Formats: sequence, C-alpha cells, structure tokens
Amino acid sequence: GPAIPLYLGADLFSNTGIRTENHPRHHAKFAKKGLATKLHFSSYRFHGLKVPTSNNSLWFYSVQGLFRIAFEFYSKQDQLSLLENFQTHPNLDLFFPSQKQIHRLGDKLPQIQPGQLKTVGLLLDLIDSYITDNLNEHNVTEAVMVLLQAKQWDEVYSSCLLSCIGRWLGQQFHKANSSISQKVEGFKLHHIDRINDLPPAEELTQELFPEAMRSLLLHWMGLSEEASVDKRHSECPILLLILEFANHNLITGVAHVLYSSLI
Repeated sequence: GPAIPLYLGADLFSNTGIRTENHPRHHAKFAKKGLATKLHFSSYRFHGLKVPTSNNSLWFYSVQGLFRIAFEFYSKQDQLSLLENFQTHPNLDLFFPSQKQIHRLGDKLPQIQPGQLKTVGLLLDLIDSYITDNLNEHNVTEAVMVLLQAKQWDEVYSSCLLSCIGRWLGQQFHKANSSISQKVEGFKLHHIDRINDLPPAEELTQELFPEAMRSLLLHWMGLSEEASVDKRHSECPILLLILEFANHNLITGVAHVLYSSLI
C-alpha cells in the first residue's frame, strides 16, 4: 500500500542548499515514486509556515522518502547523524531490524565510492518500489543485472549463486509447460497435412518456445548476438531438439526417432 506521510518536506529540504522555488519540482519527482504526498487543509490555517494561500497545502514524506532525500542531498556526516538519531524512532524496526545493522550501515556510508553510487541508487529505488508496492520487472532486472556484474563470482562448479538461479529458472520453465504444450498441439493440428514439410528450425523455436528459454540456450551454446548468422543457422536444429526434449513436446521427425531409440 502507499507509504505513510510523516515528515514535512520543507524541513527535509531546509539544509540541502536547494532553492525554495525549486522545491515543487523535487516534490513532484518523489511523489511519482510514492515517497511524497501533498496534503490539502481546506479549513485550517498554518502559523509560522510559508504555505501558498491559494491551495493551503503542504508536502509530506514517508520514512522511505526521508532516507531517499538523505542519500541524494545530505552530506555523509548528516546521513550518519540521521541514522544515529533514528535508532530510537518507533518506525525504525520496519526498515532496520537491529541497532547493530544501523551502526554497520552508518559506518559504510562515508566509504561509498563514486563508482558505487549508481548501484546503490538502483538498490534504493528497488527498495522504494518494493515498499510502495510498485515493484516491476524493469527495476528488478536493472538491480539484478547490476549485482550480477558487480564482481567475479565463484566458478561454475561451486557457485551457489548459479545453482540458485538455475533452480529458479528451471521452476519457472516447468510452470510454463502446460501453456507450451497447448501452443505445440495447436501448431500440430494446423500442420497435420504438412508434417513432413515443417518450417525451418529457427522459425519453429521462435514460434513455439519462450524467448527466455531460447536466450538461455543460445548464450549457453556460444550463439549470442555476436555469432555469425551461418553458425546460428546451422546450430538451430540442435537448439530445437533440446527444447523439444526439455519441454516433453516432440515436434520434428528427428525428435520422435531419437526419443523412441532412447526410451
């Protein structure tokens, strides 16, 4: 659900050096991310606050928004002070389970290198999206790819990361089996009179199997976008056979012959 507005936007921006006339633009940007909201007060007048008389409204930020502003605009020392002051805040446990983690995070903030800012920013965006229920494949893909490319992981025989990814991919592909079977059966009915005159292997793989499966196998076989057209074309029958066997959906005559000889 939406984040709870807790912090007055004017206070959060007061020490950032951002000119007051530019505040609305930043408020709008954070509002799009679900981190800020404008509250209207139709029958209440504020004292001591500069509130436009035309709309009598104020911008407020959630806890997530507070941390996002701190990361983007505060100095490292102010970020650390914020975390230390937050230790006794009753909302803290929603985001940081222990004071030990608070201290560890606070210690690391001054150590963030310029080259790490983009990655940290992506992860913060991902956290924002998750908490505000705006998570989508695009921001998850960005964050996952950045983390996967962040360092050289263990070699293939001992990588728990690759094992986990492989297991997850396998489960997703297995769930797709029924929809693939329906597509294949529909294809067979349509081509029942032309079973010996099927389209080329490359066309069959694109028409009948998910792009994710094809992409995985093509890169696994060294047939990425950089591979020559002839090489990709010559390997497509093998790719098709693998997909037929892995999905338990036999299409070509070669697959049926091989299967009967193996079983």
